[in-house]
Amino acid sequence: MNKIKDRALTYSLLAHIRNRGQLIKGPVEVFIPLIKRTLSKLNEKGVFSGKSIVEIKNEADYLYSIDFPIPVIRTILSLIAKEVNSENEICFVLFQDDAFQIKNYTFTEFEETIRIHNVELSNLEKLYKDFCETLGEEKPDSLSILEFIEKSRFSLSKYLAHKHTEPNKDYTIEAQFVDFFKKIPSVYDTIRKIYLGSILVGYVEYRTEAVKTNVELLLDTNFILGLFDLNTPESTHTCRKILEIVKIQGYKLSILIDTISEIRYLLKAKAQNFNMSFLQKKIYPEDIYNACERRNLNVADIERITDNLENDLGNYGIAIVYDTTKYKNLAKYSNEFEYLKTIRTSERSAFHDATAIQYVRNKRIKKIREFENVNCWFLNNSLNRDKYINGKNVNEIEFQPDLIRADDFLNIIWLSNPQITRNINMDEVVEIGLSSLVSLSLTASLPKLSIIKELDDNISKYAEESNLSDEDILRVATRITTKQLTDIDGLNKLANTNKEEFVKRLNEEAKKQKEIEEEKIKKLDKVLKDFIDKSSSLAKIKTDFEEKSKKIDERITNITGDSVIKDKTIDELRNQLDIERQQRKKESLSRKKKERNDYINTKVKKWQNNVNYELIIWGIIFIVSVVYILYLASWNINLAIGLYKNIKDDFIFGNILFILGLIFTGFTIKKWYDRHHNYSNIENYKKNIEIPENLIEEE
Repeated sequence: MNKIKDRALTYSLLAHIRNRGQLIKGPVEVFIPLIKRTLSKLNEKGVFSGKSIVEIKNEADYLYSIDFPIPVIRTILSLIAKEVNSENEICFVLFQDDAFQIKNYTFTEFEETIRIHNVELSNLEKLYKDFCETLGEEKPDSLSILEFIEKSRFSLSKYLAHKHTEPNKDYTIEAQFVDFFKKIPSVYDTIRKIYLGSILVGYVEYRTEAVKTNVELLLDTNFILGLFDLNTPESTHTCRKILEIVKIQGYKLSILIDTISEIRYLLKAKAQNFNMSFLQKKIYPEDIYNACERRNLNVADIERITDNLENDLGNYGIAIVYDTTKYKNLAKYSNEFEYLKTIRTSERSAFHDATAIQYVRNKRIKKIREFENVNCWFLNNSLNRDKYINGKNVNEIEFQPDLIRADDFLNIIWLSNPQITRNINMDEVVEIGLSSLVSLSLTASLPKLSIIKELDDNISKYAEESNLSDEDILRVATRITTKQLTDIDGLNKLANTNKEEFVKRLNEEAKKQKEIEEEKIKKLDKVLKDFIDKSSSLAKIKTDFEEKSKKIDERITNITGDSVIKDKTIDELRNQLDIERQQRKKESLSRKKKERNDYINTKVKKWQNNVNYELIIWGIIFIVSVVYILYLASWNINLAIGLYKNIKDDFIFGNILFILGLIFTGFTIKKWYDRHHNYSNIENYKKNIEIPENLIEEE
């Protein structure tokens, strides 16, 4: 089977296991059934032992097409050994040197589930292929839909594994497919499972650590628009959910005064052109005009939001950074500003982003490699900044980027802190992630807003002469969003040079789209009918399987129910035994602690005595030297002093005496002081003493 499909099957299976919430107590437990199945497969192949768990890892990597780190495999295998082994039967043994033994171990619990999920994936591929053909794709790659859904997993890699995904791949059709089938549960549930599983895999592949909570989040313009419900409903949910979580986690929220100015500028421009825009909101789902239409807001409402901006930010607990002169001066001549000018809609926006980046770098002080050590992020909810990573596109990223998208940030803090599920559930994580993935892909390759605005103005100018209805303008917008109409700049030039030709061209484009939509509806009706037929037969298989599983669970419950009284008695005896064990353990720990302290004190005394012996040797050398000089001077003290001065004045002997004196005062005396009176040094020595295994403190 193709590796992409293998991974998708693994994702789907992981989501299935995770959704059986009663079985999962922590982030690693979701992978236990996968490794159990790996052990069973090895047993089937006749592998009953191995010198290293690398053999188990290799089989798991082959079965599931994901990279299990050795430490995670070791943890899972230890949990499996505790679960499957009993006093009467040992099924799996993991030795301290990572060797292992498997004895008559089988695990077939998920084989039927895997078969069903495999059929679901095949149906999804077939449905995607048919969908592509209705759009005129001649040779659609049916696996690209699976690549697209797992894209978020690789998006996280630039933060957790220092890698960057391919920036130029166009996933427009895949995004259209997900968006189209969002309202069809039988299709969308399969997509959701693949997405959830791909995020769960991030936990083991990237070995996510607990994220710091004393972190500052510098909020971008689009994040604030989402927070104020001036973007899509999905964006609003994402931004408000992040704010809810980070407040509980103790994050600091801030915004530059320049960002507030940018928001005001944007809102005023929208208010001025409120009744002159139609095409923009049909092409850009994230446009403020769409939010206004959805919420029935008028010009006065936008002006009111603009006037109350700072007060509303304060109500959300967002601090305003007023003095940004330093960061603007740094941004003005930065490489980031030059690069951002090529990808942002205006120089004003590029300068704002460059200023925010300088603020983040100033807060970080130095470049940071690991995500969990970052103390400041430029958090945005924008869809057109994925290509920007520290000012360049690279495949390997040594340091953490300055920017992070809201959905990526949410996925990482959810992965790194399983307790956060009290504030956000799996369904929310999946909905937020998929919505962002679709929006990003649909918007990524659209023409610049300024070009669309110019076309919008031209259409408004010739609206009466062109006889274009709202439906026709909507069809023109559809042709732009589906990239069937790409030369927008050429259309605008045509409007300025030949208005009759411009109007004619618009009518032709609207007519083409109408014909395409009519043909598309016919083909999709057939595609959906075929899919529903297949889904019905698959649903029957799933129902039968679930009924069998339910009956087995009921039988187990009945069997265990008859022995409740016995179990209660056994539990009481076990409790008494546990109390006795705890008492004995407490006494043992106390005795072991005393023995350990005695052992350490003995080692320290020996360590101190070593330098004492060294001092004694120096003393002996001094006494012998004095006696020898007195002997040479016939025991006359005055002659002995003179003889010492002669020796001292001699070049060779004088230098030898100087070096000996230096060694004695500079090394021996200092060493003696450090070992007897420098308590910091003594404590450090104690910490480095190797404790015998029988005296090591138990966890």
